Amino acid sequence: MLLFSTGPSLLGIGDAWNDLKAPIGNVGQMTNTGIDISLVTRNIAKPNFSWNTSFVFSHYKNVLNKLINESSSIDGKLYYDNYLITHTVPGYAVGTFWGLVTDGLFRSEAELASSYPQFGSAVAENETWLGDVRYKDVHKDQVIDSKDLTFIGSPIPDFTFGLTNNFRYRDLDLSVFLQGSYGAEIFNFMKWQLERMNNVYYNQSTAVMDRYTATNKDGALPRFTNTNTNNTAMSDRYIEDGSFLRVQNITLGYRLPRTVINRVKMNNLRLFVTVQNLHTFTKYTGYDPEVGSYNNSIRLMNVDAGHYPNPRTYLGGVSVEF
Repeated sequence: MLLFSTGPSLLGIGDAWNDLKAPIGNVGQMTNTGIDISLVTRNIAKPNFSWNTSFVFSHYKNVLNKLINESSSIDGKLYYDNYLITHTVPGYAVGTFWGLVTDGLFRSEAELASSYPQFGSAVAENETWLGDVRYKDVHKDQVIDSKDLTFIGSPIPDFTFGLTNNFRYRDLDLSVFLQGSYGAEIFNFMKWQLERMNNVYYNQSTAVMDRYTATNKDGALPRFTNTNTNNTAMSDRYIEDGSFLRVQNITLGYRLPRTVINRVKMNNLRLFVTVQNLHTFTKYTGYDPEVGSYNNSIRLMNVDAGHYPNPRTYLGGVSVEF
């Protein structure tokens, strides 16, 4: 397994902010296994009408087998290494998301009274109040700390697929291409930035209008606070289902009859219109569920830190053959 080496930032190499790249080293071993299926069917074949279908299906599993030593891990961090997003050790997929597990918000005095101490809660300005995020005691030691950080999602889809249907009726032809992915999860870091509510000078999304306040105790988001940093901890609050079905391409064409094109000594004249990325069916709240990897890093797959969405494109053209 080949990755860029890491080292102290004072070396000036090895991150997105420097021109010099770190040397590549063999840091471990991983295994990819899976299947690919491709099917082509001729559904209808008549002189004036035909219908063909192509279907592709892909499934794979990624597992990190071992690293150069038992204490090593592959970590993915954002923005000057301040935010640990992924943490991979042997037995898990590379780029597995890492963080705390949320358990709603503190909405009553009774919940606060029975809560466990959280990160830095002994410091007065970091005390937990009504409207703060509640985290699960994963380590079962009656305190919320770094021991409760755990694996909270995987960027690897259960499967991906593509489906193309081609129709022809006399001189008209229609092609419809659908593609999709199921089971992958996305770390929506844009949501963290736009719903963090810890500074009055940061731009926020309209979702923060439904935050916890004294008059909105059923608010979906935690309260505004510029002191309690626990509310902005990396957690499954930012993990979303990245499954989608996309109408990727629709093309409608018309071939002029031969009685017409023969007059101008042409072999074929076809007019067509195409729309790409017509619509995406998904529950993901970001712009586009087809995120890819941040800075082309295997450590940060499906981390949406401002991914530019795929544009919708309309095309029209003429195909001429002499």
